[in-house]
Amino acid sequence: MNFDQLNTFITVVETGSFQKTASLEYISQRAVSQSMKKLEDELGFKLFVRGKNKISITNQGQEFYLKAKDVIHSLNVEINSLKNHQANEYTELKIGYFSPFEGALLTDQIILCKKKHPKINFKITEESIEHLISDVSIGILDLAYILDYGSQEFLNSNLTNQSVYKSKMLIGISKLDPLSTEAEFPLSALREKPILYYSSEKSNYLKQGFLSTLPDNYHNLSVARISTIEQMQMLVSTNQAYAYYPDGLVKKALTLDSNIKYLPIAGENNTQNFKIQAIYRKNDKNKILKDFLELN
Repeated sequence: MNFDQLNTFITVVETGSFQKTASLEYISQRAVSQSMKKLEDELGFKLFVRGKNKISITNQGQEFYLKAKDVIHSLNVEINSLKNHQANEYTELKIGYFSPFEGALLTDQIILCKKKHPKINFKITEESIEHLISDVSIGILDLAYILDYGSQEFLNSNLTNQSVYKSKMLIGISKLDPLSTEAEFPLSALREKPILYYSSEKSNYLKQGFLSTLPDNYHNLSVARISTIEQMQMLVSTNQAYAYYPDGLVKKALTLDSNIKYLPIAGENNTQNFKIQAIYRKNDKNKILKDFLELN
């Protein structure tokens, strides 16, 4: 039994004739009849009742016809899917990012890439840094933009990275707060209010990164995740919390809240440096990925 044989069988049932099937498939009527006889022998039951210049399908043949149709349909779907996958293998880039800040950089990069490769398809997702690292590692994503912050290891053995941006983290503070008139944010003031960070999914990465940049006696600060940027901005602007933001990307990613001022943390040895890293698999052979990274 083979693919062609099943297709011939389906055509015989739907035309009701060996002769019409032979004409449609550009073969002899005898070849159609022999193919159907061979199929019946392989199955072990009759598919057709043959009369003079007429055939009719048996009950078993009717049931087999329905199953054969399902098999052929499923097979065609899979074949088309594989063809499309092969066609798109090097014209599709699956990218993840962590927050609107990385997303703003990514948007510019995608626009540049689309100008060079107008037919490329981008699949874009926003996830926690932990998920991004995992998804790139196992091949769900080709590339991710993440915030490299603090003294944390984020690469495993099959990943590599390329820096696409670097600056310092700033503390967002309400203009209702008297400290907002200062040029720098006093380290000791971090104890006065909760400190917020944004992540769409549950994640401790930024919390651990932020605390690792501070002296040991500040590691018990109240640091909390907020799942929407809008809520974080509201809590900061109404003087209910502080938050930390990547310098240089706030204006790019957000509509600035005039009630918030962004200050660097005071100190001669300010360790609030961060980088935006593009992470990807060392063995990724997607040519578009290489072109995309070269635009940085």
